[in-house]
Amino acid sequence: MKFKFSYLRVQSKTFIKSLMLLGVFSQATSQAKGQEVSGDKDRETNVRISWDYHTYQEMSSVNVANKGFVEPELHYPRIKRLSDGSLLMTFNNNHYGWNIYVRRSEDNGKTWSDAQMLREQFKTTSTAGNDQKVFVNPEFIELQDGRIMLAYQWRYKNGYHDIPNTNENCGVEMMYSHDKGKTFTAPREVYRGRCWEPAMLQLPSGEIQMYITSSQEVINKVSNPRTVIIRSFDGGETWQGKKLATYKDAEPVSRTFDERSSYDGMPTAVWLDDNNGIAMPIEVWSGRLVVDQTPMIVKTDADVNWRGNQDKIANEGGPEYPYKKQLNKDFIGYGPYSTKLKTGEVVVLSNGMYKGEQGIWTFIGDKKADNFRFATSPFVGHWGSIDDIGGNKVIASGTANYMDATDTERGKVVVMTGRLNYSKSISKGDLTMATVARFDRDNNDYWFLGKKTQASTFTNFGYTDKSFIIGTYYFDQNIAAFTPENSDASILLFSRKDKAGAFSNYKIAVNAYGKYTIYREENYSWRLIHSGVTENMEVVGTINNEKDKDLGYSAKLTIDWALLGGSPAENEEFRAHLRLHYKDKATEKPLAQQEDLMGENSDYPAEWLRVRFK
Repeated sequence: MKFKFSYLRVQSKTFIKSLMLLGVFSQATSQAKGQEVSGDKDRETNVRISWDYHTYQEMSSVNVANKGFVEPELHYPRIKRLSDGSLLMTFNNNHYGWNIYVRRSEDNGKTWSDAQMLREQFKTTSTAGNDQKVFVNPEFIELQDGRIMLAYQWRYKNGYHDIPNTNENCGVEMMYSHDKGKTFTAPREVYRGRCWEPAMLQLPSGEIQMYITSSQEVINKVSNPRTVIIRSFDGGETWQGKKLATYKDAEPVSRTFDERSSYDGMPTAVWLDDNNGIAMPIEVWSGRLVVDQTPMIVKTDADVNWRGNQDKIANEGGPEYPYKKQLNKDFIGYGPYSTKLKTGEVVVLSNGMYKGEQGIWTFIGDKKADNFRFATSPFVGHWGSIDDIGGNKVIASGTANYMDATDTERGKVVVMTGRLNYSKSISKGDLTMATVARFDRDNNDYWFLGKKTQASTFTNFGYTDKSFIIGTYYFDQNIAAFTPENSDASILLFSRKDKAGAFSNYKIAVNAYGKYTIYREENYSWRLIHSGVTENMEVVGTINNEKDKDLGYSAKLTIDWALLGGSPAENEEFRAHLRLHYKDKATEKPLAQQEDLMGENSDYPAEWLRVRFK
């Protein structure tokens, strides 16, 4: 494991040309098959991640229950939902180690238990003489039989750098929990060899695969890593048929070469729906050198199961395109982590630079782990994880550096929950809305927006032959309202095709007074076509009064289809995009600020979510 920033340097011309040729081929193929791809349901991505401001947490220290002290360093978090409903977190306490910890949450991550130390560094001897044995990179998986399998790297701190003996001074240990992470078995070594970052995947067949960054080869003092796997067919008792597998037993599955070195590591993997195989994001990284095309997505077909030309991968690099390609053309990042949504789409989280902005970023791919886009960033950090925790939510974690009161740089864990906004199919009928106080903000199928501030909005739809119905809730501690848009206001942009095939774009805004406006886009500007006041309103709090604390308001708009180009045909699809306006003060000036749903460009309706009328 290495500290990974998004530094960019000029690459080898030969290497860049080869990647550019692959990119041109990819683009040409995509264009040639555009109609086929757009009609392939596995290639559609009908979900966006909308991060929730109210779920953001920072954990800069934690009480260690079984050791009686407070740990001030938290790094490399991994958080996942378990089958009993709890969340389990693993982390280590230093940039490169040294101890392994776990903690649990029983309330969707709102609160966390004290930590439990599982492995603690200790003094020993190695081939380098007096030494310390340290532990890092904890990762876990819940197996089909309900056990938690937890793995991590061990190494001799000095012996790791004793290059002639380095593969004897490092490896992977494993332990199990039979009670959802409350207690763990004694550790057992399962792999020996210079390595980092073990991660596991269990296939439907029961086979367990451990993915490892193997840094077994060091040339001219430069590590030449590759990604390897070892397999267990007996629930983790043996790996590659042995109680203790070594780097000589491991199977190479990805390696990138240029004339300077080889790369690849930090793998995680998901099993794709419909027997479409396995997808694994990796970083392409070196301790001294920089590679432009990173991270990558590496895939294997289900029937191949990584048993391709492994000798070629090990000695020449591979696999070849399209089984290995860049995650996203506008992103250069490191430390990738993957999860699969309950609906089959693959999400990759990675720290790096997207279109000039640094952060931890998430990208949503289709059900075949392709076409990764709709980029969103919950926070700035590195070495994070992401998991679908159910209820149309994902949870992201990461490591962030900070200076403590003594000006010492430390690491803290940051966590945030994202809500999944899915494309909608609307049945004809009215939209029934709960009161503001009774609306369940944790469990609903409304679209959500609210990352920038404590203000948030939820929006849903209904329709009749005569009207388009929009229902929205806006939650804010201080409700401000002036003109419909210079307010704490819910905004909806939507786009539809007319009979001639041209797109018509509309904007609808509503504030706490129930005042609403409807605009149609003409020549790249908004033309007001209707304004009104809805009586289907509820306000809990006072408007433009900063002395009290408000809850929010709801509004229901019933809009005549004649204003929006006519009633929709059966199965007609709109594209829709959420926006909200928010004001910090209950004064007309300055104007309200704006937040848009991340991952979509408000100027390109083709990127917006679908709304289909049944």
